[in-house]
Amino acid sequence: MLGNKSVPSSFGHFTEKLFDEYPIYEVKLPATTIDEYLPTKLPAFAAKSWKNMSKRHFFYSKPIVYATRCQISNDSEPLPSKLSLSNLLEDLLLENTSKIRYNFVIIGDALIFARVPRHRHISYHLLCKHISLANRSTDVRFAGEFWRDEESYFRLNNNSGTYRPSNGLLQSTIKLFNAITSLGFKGIDFRQSVQFPMQLQLSKEIQTV
Repeated sequence: MLGNKSVPSSFGHFTEKLFDEYPIYEVKLPATTIDEYLPTKLPAFAAKSWKNMSKRHFFYSKPIVYATRCQISNDSEPLPSKLSLSNLLEDLLLENTSKIRYNFVIIGDALIFARVPRHRHISYHLLCKHISLANRSTDVRFAGEFWRDEESYFRLNNNSGTYRPSNGLLQSTIKLFNAITSLGFKGIDFRQSVQFPMQLQLSKEIQTV
């Protein structure tokens, strides 16, 4: 597996001491595979509203995202070449709890993800937002969360206020994850999973065909 794990910058070492480390993982995927399942690029803050305009031009503008990403170094730590994506996700999601989640984005040639801290201090809260994970890429194909629930199922949703992926794209992303891993991912609409329920009802799942 080709991929890397972010390492903290000097500023990142400072925030790490205060709030713990939450590295960003980037796993390279074949562009042809992503194009097969997710051919459409998603715009950020597409809906026309004052809220989205303020996010686009101020809260998640280029200078803000740049400053946020100053927590991580330009250098990175390569992931072991023999480590599969399935094994990496199993290692990161050892606990069966819906409270441990990872935000992720899929861009044209990679899967990028980072754990969402339970105590969302402002510096990391901004860093793990989808637009920051993608580094304001114009080639985002999907954004959401994944986790391992109390029944040991691997799940993902389409919870992203920035990119607003549809349930149709969620279906395609489930198929993509199940093509590149052996974990049997199941999907659920974010409106049913955003509150970190203790039990996710199987009747609400979005199943692949």
